[in-house]
Amino acid sequence: MTPVNAAGLPFLLLIFGFYLVAAGASFYLRAWGRWVALGGAVAALLVAAWLWSLDLSLPLWVLPTGWTVDLEAPLQLSGYTFQLQATNAPVIAIYLLIAALSLLIHALSGADDAFPTLVWLIAGGYTLVALLTSAPTPPVVAAPVFLIILTTLSVYALQGGRTTSLSGPLRALLPSVLAAPLFLIGGWWIEQIPLNPQDLAITQNAGALLSLGVLLLLAPFPLHGAWPAAGESSPPVAMMFVSMLYQLTVLHLAAQTVSAFPFVYRQSDWSLWMSALGLMTALWGGIAAIGATHAGRLWGYAAVHDWGLIVLALAAPGLRSWTLVLFLFVLRAISMATTVVGLSALEQQTGSLEMTRLRGIGLRMPWSSAAVLLGGLGLVGFPLTAGFAGHWATLQSLAVVDWRPAMAIVVASVGIMLGFVRLARLMFGAHEARLSIRESALSVGAAAVALAITIAVATTPQLLNEFITRALAAFA
Repeated sequence: MTPVNAAGLPFLLLIFGFYLVAAGASFYLRAWGRWVALGGAVAALLVAAWLWSLDLSLPLWVLPTGWTVDLEAPLQLSGYTFQLQATNAPVIAIYLLIAALSLLIHALSGADDAFPTLVWLIAGGYTLVALLTSAPTPPVVAAPVFLIILTTLSVYALQGGRTTSLSGPLRALLPSVLAAPLFLIGGWWIEQIPLNPQDLAITQNAGALLSLGVLLLLAPFPLHGAWPAAGESSPPVAMMFVSMLYQLTVLHLAAQTVSAFPFVYRQSDWSLWMSALGLMTALWGGIAAIGATHAGRLWGYAAVHDWGLIVLALAAPGLRSWTLVLFLFVLRAISMATTVVGLSALEQQTGSLEMTRLRGIGLRMPWSSAAVLLGGLGLVGFPLTAGFAGHWATLQSLAVVDWRPAMAIVVASVGIMLGFVRLARLMFGAHEARLSIRESALSVGAAAVALAITIAVATTPQLLNEFITRALAAFA
């Protein structure tokens, strides 16, 4: 069939139209929260699969109606150019996968009817950042300013309609607010390089500022506090959604920065700072978890420990390093989602994730409790969990250079394991008041699927090879 539109429909108009329609529909149909979330999850999954399968070497995609979609048509707004490329298409597809997973888990409880709308607005904003290819300043310099806006919007998702303190969600603003001035000043130094290319001090200053900006955006210790605090005060699914999108964006921005300005790595102490602060982040996650009295905060500290390993893996940018980073990130997403499935079900039944309120809940809700334990332990690389292969590979890489940091991380992970052991003893301890609680068939099914995926990845991590290879196009 001959296309009736030779020029083709611009892809960006379709994708942003999709986001706007989905957000509008989610808002106006919010009275049917669970069905809206479920329908949104299916739509996000279909669009993600379409994006993932696109062949950008063929710029025109033919629709069954005969119309064509121009995949490479740029969108220009006030000097900013947005365009789909091989370096951002996989990232946008992963955004949509995270959105689909978050909406699917939200459909199990449907506690906050505004969450689906916020998912589409936030995911659309991050998609806009990923698509930015040209700006009055280099795109990597302008991106942190957009992150300030997106993290501000994310505060509403983290609040989740609750009356609890906003101190935790508001901490998520700190990294981007602190990093943006460094990127802007670093961008000014970059503009001076062509004027005096022989002056090495210019590239050194630009490299130092950009590397420090990336480091702040990664939110290592002591800027890590937003996620454990949000784990305690925010809905678990909102914490997972916001943190995963933000962290994936920062990793993509780090890859773009090193690719566009190689001197950032050569002219700065990138490896030293990434190694030192990544190690400190992993250690602090293990130490702080020992005294956690809230299941959500314990989960947050486990996520901080896992994030420290990812920062460590960034110490030497390159194909091998990015392969390990993406492997860790995918395993992180699986472990986080498994934990959220369990935590959401437990919170719905008990009204709180305080450990004292969970006493005996494991006897009444064994599947959801198992999801919490197996997913949380996956974030510290416990054997037979999804995160084991990634953590073991990282520890091996570290031990080849120096065994002491690897041993320190193992010791720190023991602290988190002890926290989950304490949680397991409370959850599976006898408690007469829990006799009235019943685990719904929906919660059992969701937990069983999450556990099956976790165990499958734990036993055969090579299932992720094709996915990671495809995603590498956007990072390496």
